[in-house]
This record gives sequence, C-alpha cells and structure tokens, in this order.
Amino acid sequence: MYYITGDTHREFEKVYELCENNDTTVDDVLIILGDAGINYNGFVYDSIQKKMLESFPITIFAIHGNHEQRPELLPNIKEEFDPYTQGFVYYEEEYPNIKYFKDGGEYNINGKQVLVIGGAYSIDKGHRLLNGWQWFPEEQLNERERAAIAEKAQGKKYDAVFSHTCPVSWEPVDLFLPFVNQSKVDKSMEIWMDQIKDTFTWDKWFWGHYHSDRYSGDKIMMYKEVQNFLDFFK
Repeated sequence: MYYITGDTHREFEKVYELCENNDTTVDDVLIILGDAGINYNGFVYDSIQKKMLESFPITIFAIHGNHEQRPELLPNIKEEFDPYTQGFVYYEEEYPNIKYFKDGGEYNINGKQVLVIGGAYSIDKGHRLLNGWQWFPEEQLNERERAAIAEKAQGKKYDAVFSHTCPVSWEPVDLFLPFVNQSKVDKSMEIWMDQIKDTFTWDKWFWGHYHSDRYSGDKIMMYKEVQNFLDFFK
C-alpha cells in the first residue's frame, strides 16, 4: 500500500495509528509532503525521533519542507536507487526505512510518474532568528535548482507532483495568519511554481505546508489526514 499525508512536525501519532489500524509492514509506504520534523533539532534529539519512526512497520518517504534541514546536508547521508519508487533517494544507514526524495527527482510509484519539488519560505523566519530557534537558509530552492527542474519537466507528462508549498494562484489565502504581513513574505517559490505549472502536464498535485486538508479535484492539500495515494486516481 502507498499512503500519503501532510506535515508531521515530529508528531507521529497518525503514523502509529496508520500502522496499527492497517496491520502494515515495511513493504508499505507512507509519503510525507515536507516538514516531517526529523532533521530539525540536531543529531541527539533527531536520532530519538528517527529511532522511534524506524520502529514502526512502514517505510517513510519524505520531501523536504522549510522547518527542517535538507537531507543532502546531513553528515551521514547516502544515496541509493530505491526499488519502491524507481528513483534515487537519500537515506542514513542507521535508519534504512526512512528515505528522502530528491528535489527535482522523478519517480515511478506503482505505475504513477511523479515529480518532486521540495522547499518553502518560513513566514516565522524573523521570530525564529530573534529567539535563537532553528532556521535553515537552504529552505527554499535556489535559482539554479529551479531552472534545472523547469528544464527537466518542460513538456513532460506526470501523474502527480509532490511539493511542500503550492503555486501562488492556489494559495489558501483564508488560512493566512492575520498577524503576518504578507508583503514581507518571500513568495518567489510560489510565483516560480505558478510560472512552470502549465509548461508540463499533470493529473494530480499534492502539497502540505498550510496545515489544512482540502481536496479540490486535481489539487490536493494535505495535513492531518492520511490517504491511500492510489485512491486519488480511481
């Protein structure tokens, strides 16, 4: 089975419940659409979270969000070709059932062609810096990375796109926090995604980031709910 959900932010009750209620094994897959929260606090605390997650009978695949370090920058990270997704992913030897999609990676998930686009801007960046909390300067894709993805995807056909944020024209403005000055928010990722979304074709676009579950035909924003990925194509 292939399941999909939104941000977890180090809270894995829904993962535990998924495993308990569905009698999963490590041959089942859960896709997290960014901000899993397991590469946030540094080696010691993150290792506790990863060991717990590794103990669950399921294989995790995560894209990178904004409130976490990019997986390719972790000290013990390795790369391998993954048979579940037919593409190259990152992993740590100590946690073989936790894998990370590559930005711009193309994958085949049970016959569905998928493009992955991680990253987003942290609207609480200033607050985090002021309080000495974690903030990761590589949270968004840089211009070179964006250009490479745009060139790779142009003219192609994908069954699904996995991203953390979404094109700017799809932003759920009613969910914007009232105390955040939107004119100060860096929307370059969202604007870029809006520019490229019509340069290739896709059937379903999945994203997280906005902490709400909304399904609108081909546009799927996820947070708390865990769904069967393949059910969206029935």
